[in-house]
Amino acid sequence: MCGAVALTFAFALLPAASRAQDASAAQNYVQSNVQTALGILQDPGLSASARRERIHALLLSLLDTQRVALFMLGSAQGTASPDAVAAYTAACRDFMVANYDSKLGNYAGQTLRVTGSTQHAPGDFVVSAVLVDPSGSANGKAPPEVDFRIVGEGGSFYIVDASIEGIWLAVAEHDDFQGFLNAHGGDVGALTAHLRDMTAQLNAQAG
Repeated sequence: MCGAVALTFAFALLPAASRAQDASAAQNYVQSNVQTALGILQDPGLSASARRERIHALLLSLLDTQRVALFMLGSAQGTASPDAVAAYTAACRDFMVANYDSKLGNYAGQTLRVTGSTQHAPGDFVVSAVLVDPSGSANGKAPPEVDFRIVGEGGSFYIVDASIEGIWLAVAEHDDFQGFLNAHGGDVGALTAHLRDMTAQLNAQAG
């Protein structure tokens, strides 16, 4: 997914009156919270169920799941019933959390190092970072880059997307969701069931 599309997506998510936030605060937000998530994933004192409970609670506090879910649903929001949209957003919330959990799990044991940020509009930042293996076992390869799209609203920050090695998750899922809806006659209920199945698979893989 090209950068221009990702940037367009970010502006679509911004609230009409987004409160400006400081770039350094956005960087600190990512550094602190993502590193906390990585720490939970590698905590040997947690059982699998406790680890999942803690990481999912943290992710729910960081992600603006409602806004992102509606973006990924697209124009189908206007044709589905309110109950169907509510069921979809709940299923999408659970899927997003499980998906982020799965992606972060690939980097458990590594350390996040923020490298900078770009402000695209008041309260709208991309925070760039790399994931560094403390053991130094990268075999000469550059550390993987991750970027986080952050919006500031009401004095708080929220994550609306993340790019892992160049792939923006929400933008890619938007395309996948639209493809699914096109193949299933715009049936939001079918998409909801599909999301629940994918969430169950991700949770099973996480143990």
